[in-house]
Amino acid sequence: MKKLILIIITVSFKFSFSVNSELNSELNNDVTYKSELAKCKYRQCNAIAKSTNKRCKRCVSKAKDYQCFQHKPK
Repeated sequence: MKKLILIIITVSFKFSFSVNSELNSELNNDVTYKSELAKCKYRQCNAIAKSTNKRCKRCVSKAKDYQCFQHKPK
């Protein structure tokens, strides 16, 4: 009976570590992705720069905007 309890405790202990390591790796990937984007008060401009074909790194100035002052349609 003691062996059974010990086995159950050991298995649950190992399982809890494997779940934690998976969650930590997912959180680290999310943090890496967010750190590549600009840190803005509202959001980052969603326009693509013509010269580089990459996303604009500027921030929008108002909560309702989705593009910065340079890419905002006139």
